[in-house]
Amino acid sequence: MDDILVIGAGPAGLLAAWSARQRGATVRLVAAGIGSTHVMPGWVGVLQTDGDLFAALTEWIAGHPAHPYALTGLDALNGGVAAFREVCGQAGLHYVGDPASGSNFRLPTALGAAQVAALAPESFAAGDLRQRGDMLIAGLAGWRDFYPRLCAENLSRQGYPAQGVTFDLPEMRALSRFDATPVGLARLFDRPEVRERVAGQIRPRLDGAARVGLPAVIGYVSVAEAWRDLQDRLGVPLFEIPTLPPSVPGIRVFDAFKQALRQAGVPIFLDMTATRGIVEGDRLTGVVIPTVSREAVYRADHVILATGGLYGGGIASDHHGQMREVVLDLPLCVPGGLGDWFADRLISEQGHPVHYAGVRANDQLQPVDAAGDVLLENVRIAGRLLAGYNPVIEGSTEGVLLATAYRAPQ
Repeated sequence: MDDILVIGAGPAGLLAAWSARQRGATVRLVAAGIGSTHVMPGWVGVLQTDGDLFAALTEWIAGHPAHPYALTGLDALNGGVAAFREVCGQAGLHYVGDPASGSNFRLPTALGAAQVAALAPESFAAGDLRQRGDMLIAGLAGWRDFYPRLCAENLSRQGYPAQGVTFDLPEMRALSRFDATPVGLARLFDRPEVRERVAGQIRPRLDGAARVGLPAVIGYVSVAEAWRDLQDRLGVPLFEIPTLPPSVPGIRVFDAFKQALRQAGVPIFLDMTATRGIVEGDRLTGVVIPTVSREAVYRADHVILATGGLYGGGIASDHHGQMREVVLDLPLCVPGGLGDWFADRLISEQGHPVHYAGVRANDQLQPVDAAGDVLLENVRIAGRLLAGYNPVIEGSTEGVLLATAYRAPQ
């Protein structure tokens, strides 16, 4: 029997498993499939603010006592960030920024919007829109996942001067009958001759641009080497811009954690859907996972539930306005009936109430009922399954994942 069973292979589950193993526990990770890493932009959002992050977080916690940051404390966020950096750094993915003493980057999206991030891959940093200087946004001709002129025009409208150009990459046509995948393109950029050809097309078109932005496909196996080499060939700072999923920066993070967990001796089992728990008193003694021939029961002293929220599959909903937590049938904090889930406008500054739905937890991240009584003593909740926060409007998506994942094994 393991010390800890982690259910879920998204960022929260991966970091929780790694943190538990670093503390000496025997750990097993099971999941229905790969989590949200493959749709994430690759940066770490902690809180939407243009000022000092530490001051903003301190004020936020004081005003939101039920928020996951208030449950875990800032030490858990800092610990989660440090653990994330360590795992990614071991794989050659270096992140810059510091939520404890810095401020947010303002980074461009593929549509030319500006998003804030507390941490970003070093290959993103030159795209910080707080910096001055014209930008050249370059993309692959014929690739339907990134339109450089659209990105540049939208940036320019907001006061960030940019021009968009395309370049040819003949190898792209051999990747697929229909359209090249981001991972396929990233593997092409691992090749020095491809980077040389790309730089040869972009360099004559700089026209005084202070920096160059490309879709985030600059390397897959040799990310740092590919980015630095192409930057040197261009002669100006180079930055990556996230594209449509599947996200290459997110996949890089997933691969880094998969490698770190395997090296640490943590078995990872995907395509393993936990359907119910075995409860004795106030303890979860086993988790049932159906297989082809039988129902397997996985047992551990403690279980970390990191199955995701409404969009990640940890919460199921129906057209009657009912929601349920899918593994242990834990009670959910839900904003009224179906008619109360959504605001009148699709894009609302207050966000949609449904995004606050989730499992209530105490400061140990144990699931609790409406009265605050612990439901299962040896279960911890991590990540998007938690109630009481709205990452869409807070900009707290990755920060909450890291803080709760770091805190859950303690």
